[in-house]
Amino acid sequence: MSPTRRVSPRALSSCLLALLLASPAGAQFFDPALHALDLAPQALARSPRLLGMGGLSLAIPDRDASFELWDLGRIPVGLALDDTTSTFDLRPGTRALSSVRSLPAGRERQNLAARSNAAQMEAVYRSRVSGSVFGVVGDLSGLRSDHPYSEQTELRRGVLHPEALGILGGRIPTWLGGRVSWAAHLRYRSENLQDEYRRIVSNAAGEYVDQAGDLLPPPSEFTPTDVSVKTGAYGVSTAFAIGSRTHLALGLEHEGNRIKSTNELQRSTSETSEDRPFWVGQATLAGRLGRTFEFGVDGIGRVSKSEADWRFSASAGVGTLPLSGRGNLLRREERSSELRARLRWSPGRATFAGALTTAAAEVFVDPPNAGDPTSFNRFLNLAFERSGTDTLAFPDSVVHRENRRYAVAWGGGASYRLGTTTVGGELHWSRDLRTASTTLEGPRRIAWDARGGLERPLGRQMTARAGYAYRFVDEDDHTAGNEYIGHALSLGLGYAPAGGRWSLESGYVLELRGEETESPGDERQTRQNLAFQVHWRF
Repeated sequence: MSPTRRVSPRALSSCLLALLLASPAGAQFFDPALHALDLAPQALARSPRLLGMGGLSLAIPDRDASFELWDLGRIPVGLALDDTTSTFDLRPGTRALSSVRSLPAGRERQNLAARSNAAQMEAVYRSRVSGSVFGVVGDLSGLRSDHPYSEQTELRRGVLHPEALGILGGRIPTWLGGRVSWAAHLRYRSENLQDEYRRIVSNAAGEYVDQAGDLLPPPSEFTPTDVSVKTGAYGVSTAFAIGSRTHLALGLEHEGNRIKSTNELQRSTSETSEDRPFWVGQATLAGRLGRTFEFGVDGIGRVSKSEADWRFSASAGVGTLPLSGRGNLLRREERSSELRARLRWSPGRATFAGALTTAAAEVFVDPPNAGDPTSFNRFLNLAFERSGTDTLAFPDSVVHRENRRYAVAWGGGASYRLGTTTVGGELHWSRDLRTASTTLEGPRRIAWDARGGLERPLGRQMTARAGYAYRFVDEDDHTAGNEYIGHALSLGLGYAPAGGRWSLESGYVLELRGEETESPGDERQTRQNLAFQVHWRF
């Protein structure tokens, strides 16, 4: 067998597999990875107080999880209306999980490990005289996950997620009696994903994927090991005051993503690139009716069209022409939307709340035109006819594919003030269905949980919180053996010095999750979430 034959099968098959898997995915890795690991309590991301109360996100009024333009929809024009003073918030935190199953002879095997570190910041200057606002929002979060790639090998994936958002806005006093506000924003994000293949560490206690195993080469020369996404976005938004407590906001943003994946080795190099632009439209309505009824509705739509390119070169040995090529890989089109609605009624000491969320997405992938001389499909055909390649195992061509997602979630709950103590409970349910034209329908993830929590002051400066949540998760309703039951305990503590301009909040959650029915593997998960917040008014 010639050197070319030894290189070609691995080069072609692994290159195409990596390109097809990476290209139709979202342009961002950090948020989808958190959701896939079930480490993203989105409604509680800005409120350690609610995290410590069992995760109550609807029935407890909270400064950082209100039904306002900024907290509900994160629309930039709402930043000026989010508070009446200038503020600074710092939110460090960490989330982690570990999943193991039993092996014979009392040993165990770790099949998943992940840790996310967060460092978020919001600094906002608000002018009481002119109503103008200037704000900077920063995020230095990161994520590392480990899971088996084969029986003896693990895939360790690290994602860095620096992001900065600058907002400038104010009120237009000459329009409609000063009821119109505006904002312009710039946003930059740099996501960097790095994959490492390591040997799974085995000892007398078991087999573990999050230890310092030996570093191994990637499974092929053309499996991407480094992926970067550079994002630059700009947009405008405006809000109109309807009465004294209700606002309607509209926003438009253009987002540009430069996606590049590489694998640089001694004898080969591979690279894919894609410029993926998005147009994002948003509408948010939030306000009050009377003194007791709050509501908020937020809708977002995203559209994108792009093309992905490929290029690679692999040495076939001394005196032999290298296996190389470059050109057009595929065309991609995406449409997605999300709608969130919140209601809350507070008649006296009691509070009742409800929420509904829907999401839909479509991603279409098409190969280049048949006559395109740079298409990957054409390269496959030519390589198949190349002399001396009769023993190669060529991969499938790029074909038309359609990926869809339909998700719906609802929740409701109530809280009551017993003197200085507040108690509450909520029920949440969600379904997330994904389909693909190349596979059967699924997976269809169904989850529900019941949450309860309380808050009680400890004197004038400190407040203690505690909570509990019972959770059921079915990772795929179409198949059996992937249903889990979780029990989560939470604690929280708040401190606000008398007469001070600053406060400190903290929340901690420990969840133990196991299989609904007993099995020989007896999989067990441990999940933890620790969050802090320093809030300063100036």
